[in-house]
Amino acid sequence: MGILKSGILGPVYNKTGNTVSRMHKNVNVVTAKYKISNKPATSAQLEVQEKLGMLSSFLSKIDELIALGFKHYAKGKDPLNVAYAYNYADAFLKDEAGLKLNYPKIIYSRGYIVPPESPTVSALPGQIEFNWLPQRQSKYCLHTDLATVLVYNPKKEEFITLVGVADRYAQGYLLDIPTTYSGNTVHCYMSFTSKEDQLQGNSMYLGELVCV
Repeated sequence: MGILKSGILGPVYNKTGNTVSRMHKNVNVVTAKYKISNKPATSAQLEVQEKLGMLSSFLSKIDELIALGFKHYAKGKDPLNVAYAYNYADAFLKDEAGLKLNYPKIIYSRGYIVPPESPTVSALPGQIEFNWLPQRQSKYCLHTDLATVLVYNPKKEEFITLVGVADRYAQGYLLDIPTTYSGNTVHCYMSFTSKEDQLQGNSMYLGELVCV
C-alpha cells in the first residue's frame, strides 16, 4: 500500500500496484517493481559483478580522498559513484589467474592543479621516501600547494592516507610505516591540492616497492 504523507501532491512511500516509491537524495522516485529472475547469471554478468566488488571495495576504503578528489565533478552526485564510473574502464587486468586491479591506472583525484614533476618513491627502514623535482610557479602550480600521499598494502588490505603533509617547495616527504609492513609490496600514489582554495590535482601512481 502506498502512503501519501503530505497529501495528493506529496511523496509516495511503499508499493502501489506494480510500482515502488522511495526517497533518493531528497527526490521522490517511482520505479517498476523488481522482478526476481530464475535464470543463472552468465559468465559476463559474473565478471561484471566481480569487477564491481573489487573496485568498490578499493575505492570505498579511501572515500575521504574520493570525496575531495572528485567533488568538482560530482555535480550533486555521490563522488564515490563518479570515481567508480571514471575508473571502471581501465581499472582491471585479466590473466590466467583471473581478474586483478590495475593499480597504476586507478585515480583518486582529478583537477587543474599541476601534478608533481618526476615523482619517485624509495624504501627506507620503517619509512617510504617521496621525492619530486622543483617546478616553475604558475596559476595552478604554486610552492604552497599541499601534497597528499597514499600507500596501499594489498597483502594486509590496508591504506595509509595523509592529506597536506608537505608543500610543493619541500620536494620530498618521509612517511613512517608500520614495522609489520617489512617485506610487503605496497603501491604508492600522490597528488597536490592548492592551499588557498582547495582545488585538486590529478593523482599519480608512483610505483610499487618492497618495504624494509
